[in-house]
Amino acid sequence: MAAASLAAVVLAAPAQADVDVKFEGYVADKMDAITRIDKSREKVFRRFREEGSRTQVRASDTLNRSYFSGTEWANERIFPDFSNYNVPDLIKGMMERGIKEADPDFAGTVEVTVDKIRVKDFSLAVVSATTTQMGGKVRVLDAAGNVVAEHDVWAGIVPEYSASTNYNGRNYAYLESAADTRIGPIVAEFTEKALETLYPNYDAPGLVLIHPRRM
Repeated sequence: MAAASLAAVVLAAPAQADVDVKFEGYVADKMDAITRIDKSREKVFRRFREEGSRTQVRASDTLNRSYFSGTEWANERIFPDFSNYNVPDLIKGMMERGIKEADPDFAGTVEVTVDKIRVKDFSLAVVSATTTQMGGKVRVLDAAGNVVAEHDVWAGIVPEYSASTNYNGRNYAYLESAADTRIGPIVAEFTEKALETLYPNYDAPGLVLIHPRRM
């Protein structure tokens, strides 16, 4: 269903889209742990501009920060304040940004239900897998609560790459190594797929992987 079609079925005054994120199965059971692990890695990244779980400062860390000083990183775009970081709101934030851009007059509700998150080297057995992927459903309700669109959504990692040290484009930037260890890269791919399923004529922001600094 195109953007214009979704807007046409919502007969209310323009308002901010309401995005409701839900989880099912093992994803629901383990979401607190998933957020805790990913937030720990986010803390390390914001301090060192490297992926990992270390706490010791190395001489190269100040160089890393200056090297990438012009890049707008994905999670910091959604959560300027680190203390607010969590995976459900990361999904919500990426969806909201896309809907506002694709269909600023939309006034209904978008429900995202996630029942599968797999990340290749994630530090939780139930999430770790041989390939990184994310699956679920997206539903659109109009202002009266009527379902006007419903789709299954599945995404894997098919990113763009950039060697820029000052990336601030539309896509969601992560270090290349984050694709195998972090939740954000697959969320960027999933929300891109969900948004482009709802709005086929819309080029939604997706994942861009930044090559790490080479010593």
